[in-house]
This record gives sequence, structure tokens and C-alpha cells, in this order.
Amino acid sequence: MSSDILLELYKRQARIIFAYLIKSGCKSDDAEDIVQDSFVKAIEFMDGVDNDKVSSWLFVVAMNNYKNRLKRKKIVTEISIDDDKFYRIMVSSRNVQQEVLQQEEKRYIDYCLSKLKEEYRMLLIFKYDLELSYKEISKLIGFSENVVKTYLYRARNKFKEIWREEYNGKNR
Repeated sequence: MSSDILLELYKRQARIIFAYLIKSGCKSDDAEDIVQDSFVKAIEFMDGVDNDKVSSWLFVVAMNNYKNRLKRKKIVTEISIDDDKFYRIMVSSRNVQQEVLQQEEKRYIDYCLSKLKEEYRMLLIFKYDLELSYKEISKLIGFSENVVKTYLYRARNKFKEIWREEYNGKNR
């Protein structure tokens, strides 16, 4: 792999990997370290990785690095609300009730996402949070676009099923 390809890959993939790590509950400093470590590995092993599969390989390296850090630190990933930020939003908001409902809905969504298999959660975050196209997702994870569409269909259905089981009948 040439340095030009590596630079282009960094420009394209670093922000996606970083954003996914943050959405997965990784702290910003750790996410930066993981992205950096992943690209160091890419430089070390650039001759052994097929250019067509380098994006998906890099993503797998980053995710494995993240999982290893979690195991070492014995951290349980949780998404928590920044109390100061939450308070400032509430005080400055014209429609406090709407803000509270949005925060509550976000917690519901995060909870349902946490109940999904990792593959499904990852695909839903890529598609709906990071707004990646089917083509971008397929390159990132190394599956065909049709497989990505099928898995996303299953992920959406499983998410809906969990949502109904957990929140059916609750006022939102």
C-alpha cells in the first residue's frame, strides 16, 4: 500500500471510525488513541493488506483495539447525560417539555441499541447516525451492498421488536 493510498484512507476513514467509537461510548481521548494506533498498524502491515480490503481491515483493527481497551480497563460502556449541559439546555430552552421528551427518547433509543447484537448496532449507527450510504458501509465492513441492505433490514426489524417490547404502552 502506497503512502498516497494511506493518506487518502486516513482522510476518509479516521473521522468515521472516530465517530463510531464515540457513539459506542468510547471517550474522546481513547477514540483518538485507537484511531492513531490503528493507522500505525496500517503503516506497519501495509504490504500485507490487499488494497481492496484495507478499509474493512482498518475498521476491524480499530474495533478490536477498542474491545481490548475495554477488557483491560474493565469498563462497561454507558451513555450518560452531561448534567451541566442538560441544565443549560433546559434553562435556555423556550420549550422545556419538548427538550425533556427529546432527551427521554434519546435514552430509549440508546437503550434499544444496547440490546442489539453488535453487528446490528454498528450498521444502524453507520446508516442513521453517521449517515453513510450503503456503498460506504459496504466498503467499510467488507460486505456487498446487498448484504448490507439485508442486514440493515434485519437490524431495523430487531430494533422495532425491542422498542415494542420495552416501551409498548409507555407515554412518550
